[in-house]
Amino acid sequence: MLKSYWARMSPTRKRMVVIAVVIGGVLALVTALSTIGGNEKRKSGGKQTIGNVLTDSDPRAVGLDAINATQRQQQKSLTDITRNLKTLMDSQTQQQDLKEGLKDLKAQVNDVAGQLDSTKQTAEQLKAENQQLRDEIKENQAKAPPPEKEAESQQKEAQRVRDQAAQQRYQQAGVDPNKNIGAFFANAPAPAVDPVKPGQNAKKEDRLKITSIGAAAPEANKDKSKEEDVYLPAGSILSGAIITGIDAPTGSTARKDPFPVLLRVKKEAVLPNRFRADVRECFLIASAFGDMSSERAYMRAETISCVRDDGGVIETGLDAYAAGEDGKAGVRGRLISKQGAILARSLMAGFLQGVSEAFSVRQVPSINVTGTGSGSGSSSNRVVSPVYEQAFNSQALQGATIGGTGKALERIADFYLEMAENLYPVIEVDAAREVDFVVKKGVQLKLQTKR
Repeated sequence: MLKSYWARMSPTRKRMVVIAVVIGGVLALVTALSTIGGNEKRKSGGKQTIGNVLTDSDPRAVGLDAINATQRQQQKSLTDITRNLKTLMDSQTQQQDLKEGLKDLKAQVNDVAGQLDSTKQTAEQLKAENQQLRDEIKENQAKAPPPEKEAESQQKEAQRVRDQAAQQRYQQAGVDPNKNIGAFFANAPAPAVDPVKPGQNAKKEDRLKITSIGAAAPEANKDKSKEEDVYLPAGSILSGAIITGIDAPTGSTARKDPFPVLLRVKKEAVLPNRFRADVRECFLIASAFGDMSSERAYMRAETISCVRDDGGVIETGLDAYAAGEDGKAGVRGRLISKQGAILARSLMAGFLQGVSEAFSVRQVPSINVTGTGSGSGSSSNRVVSPVYEQAFNSQALQGATIGGTGKALERIADFYLEMAENLYPVIEVDAAREVDFVVKKGVQLKLQTKR
């Protein structure tokens, strides 16, 4: 019956039936296997049965991943324990520091308490001494004489002190009175006062005045200006800056007629033996000339001028030379010369003159041998007058033009040569350059006027 039914089925149904049977068999097999190995913990006789073949524990628990996980967990635990221990140690250290700080604070408090006790004792002693002084003052005031007698006694004491001082001065001057006669008589004690007899009025005290004649006292302000003067010895250094720039000439007459330059002193003058002179903000007039070989501008100081705070004016000559930033005499500058351009122009004019002569024409002298011309006498003795020819033609005009041009170019070349002789190079020095002046000869900065 199954065979006949199977034979009558179509291929599609057969395929579906086969697939259904295979799926059902697989499901049955899976179900059977799950029922066989699903209960790992079967108990037999009150004891746990062995669920694993090789070991009593799960094989996955003894793998590399499990070991690594366990190691990481242990490492984390150790890290936490270490952190906790460090925290505990830090807290213990802080507690120890706090304890030491508390000990120091207690010691300071004890010291302050001791100082307070000593201060209290001192205050009590001072209070007792003050009270004792008050009692003594009251006793002295009670024993003191009345104000009238006290004033009289003070006057007598002052008179006694004056007499004693006068007697002492007299004795000092009396050792050798011939050397100091004025002091001898000026310090002599007053004569004794005659006693007043009973019934007589007291005489008026006409004190004898002794005048000593001696040398006139020197005027106090006579040498005051000398004391206020400042002396700059040789070798002193004045540091300043150039206010006006310099175009120092280098010609042969430059040293005889140098160019002026203005400088401002910016620092205190450095004197020998580490002394200083306050000449700040003073002005310095110098003369400068250039040297083409060294390309430096040499400056000589001429005048220094200052105005003091009280209005006094100082103006005096100064002999000093300038030194540049490199420490050498003179200030290095830029050599500027305009002779090259002038000489180039003169050379160009001469060259054009020579070129113009190439286009010039020259007159060639000739002798007339034809015998033509007018004359008088026989044919053998006839005198022939000179023959004249017209010179105005194109060649003569060309020669005249070229000749005039050549002479003009020659004059231009001479003019440029003369200009080049009058020009000379200059040494250019910019403003605001730092310059040091060294004093060659000591000078007294005298006070000229006073406002």
